[in-house]
Amino acid sequence: MRFGSYLKDHAAAITLRCAAVVLGAFMLVGYGTDAGAACFSAALVLVACLAADVLDYRRRIGFLREVSRSADGLDRPYLTPELLERPDFLEGRVLYDVLGRESKAMADEVADLRTASREYREYIETWVHEVKTPIAAAHLVAQNHPSPNVDAMDAQVTRIEGYVEQALYYARGSSLDRDFSIREVVLGDVVRDALRRNARALIDARVTPGLGEGLDATVRADPKWLSFIVGQLLVNAAKYRRPEDTAAAGHVRISALRRSRGMDAYETVLTIADDGIGIPESDVSRVFDKGFTGENGRRFAKSTGMGLYLCRALCQKMGLGISLESRAIGPNTGTEVRLAFPEATTQRPE
Repeated sequence: MRFGSYLKDHAAAITLRCAAVVLGAFMLVGYGTDAGAACFSAALVLVACLAADVLDYRRRIGFLREVSRSADGLDRPYLTPELLERPDFLEGRVLYDVLGRESKAMADEVADLRTASREYREYIETWVHEVKTPIAAAHLVAQNHPSPNVDAMDAQVTRIEGYVEQALYYARGSSLDRDFSIREVVLGDVVRDALRRNARALIDARVTPGLGEGLDATVRADPKWLSFIVGQLLVNAAKYRRPEDTAAAGHVRISALRRSRGMDAYETVLTIADDGIGIPESDVSRVFDKGFTGENGRRFAKSTGMGLYLCRALCQKMGLGISLESRAIGPNTGTEVRLAFPEATTQRPE
């Protein structure tokens, strides 16, 4: 708030004050006081009033600036009153008290929402663990009674299992302090674990995986979360393989390399590339958005729009980078996803 704005806001009071001083000066002259003395007295009163306005402005502006600075410096602006001292002027005390009540109400509401979110997440986790038992039983029944119909049913159960796992990781995504452990892992071990878990989807889609160089690199990550991310990318390769020639197998190539980031900084990049239908150029920039299905998701695989969103969210929280390139037109169609492990989380293989 500028001083001009302060004067404008108090224009009515200032105008009445000046009018009273001028009227007083005329009255003094009317009672026989020397005109010069009356004017001098009026000038002194006006100067004193102006000085009082300046002091009042400085007191108010100091408090308001502190409120604004505190609010801008907090991730949770509703906690601003916790950083302020109660001012010594009436309007400031009223504002401070109002902010305090609003802050407490907001803090209580946030606490209630956190409790509800935690209880919901715990319920989802419990439900997921419970539903895994009948899913495992269904797989066992299918293995013991092989037939085309049972195999088809088992394939659908496998899809259900994938969605259940996706729900579990989504529920846990907001609290990595639980069931989360960063440690050294070999990329090849994680990739092979993801291939084993998603072998059925790749086989049914006739997508052949190929392991390239660099998978002996050791990085720091949570192996379960990283295996889930790689698994989601493999499932996408199976979902979006090219349907033009169903007799020919699709391919997904997995490799890693260590590259420079400049200024003596390095990173290990895990690349998962398929030769599927690719992603339209208009959709590439949005594929990591929550719930975004895109043209392919609506036409081919009935996507939920959560797979790549979870991949990005988990990568960000583990300090990893993720990027995607794709072509949906031309002879070199396909999608390439890269996971980048910065130098701080990477060890060069011996």
